[in-house]
Amino acid sequence: MNISILTNNRTATTLFILAAFNFGLLAIRIFTTESLFYGFLIWNLILAGVPMIVSNWLVENPNFCQNKKLFIFTAIWLLFLPNAPYIITDFLHFKNSDGMPDWFDLLLLMSFSWSGIAFGFISIADMHHIWQTRFGNKTGWIFIVLCCLLSGFGIYLGRFLRYNSWDIISNPLELLTDIPLLLLQLRTIGFSLGYGMFLLLAYFFFKFNSAK
Repeated sequence: MNISILTNNRTATTLFILAAFNFGLLAIRIFTTESLFYGFLIWNLILAGVPMIVSNWLVENPNFCQNKKLFIFTAIWLLFLPNAPYIITDFLHFKNSDGMPDWFDLLLLMSFSWSGIAFGFISIADMHHIWQTRFGNKTGWIFIVLCCLLSGFGIYLGRFLRYNSWDIISNPLELLTDIPLLLLQLRTIGFSLGYGMFLLLAYFFFKFNSAK
């Protein structure tokens, strides 16, 4: 029987505690500064959890991992996957302190970022298992490499062009017009490859150490 990593009680408990810690830090900051500046982190963390929910549901419902259904749900999962590591880029807001100590804002951003990455890697591991089981080990790894690189590009679209996962439905023409032009820009290629390789190498570490 397939079991999602999220089903593990220790993993679920750890993620719950981590999320509670995040919200606690943010509540302290809001109460102290009377500013909602970092409130966007809550929304970003919710979006980061979407791919994990999708992958967990697929693992627990293997009937949807067959034939065309798997490709449809994989596409949905992949559209939301960049939201998980996207929180890393929220460090760009670090200088907006609102009078809070730098160490506190740094802790806040690190905590939310780590949560997003954890959500992402748990989700990737679930999908890796599904694709390995369905198509074999080699195809499973090729799938993961492509997902990480595409996530790097997705992060770029979200951070610099402000596209969202659902723009493929609500604003497809503009998105599909911009993508070919972006792929010709050195900054786009460098950012996408850099972040994509970071995610891939970090996943290697996560995968091989969790297997011990």
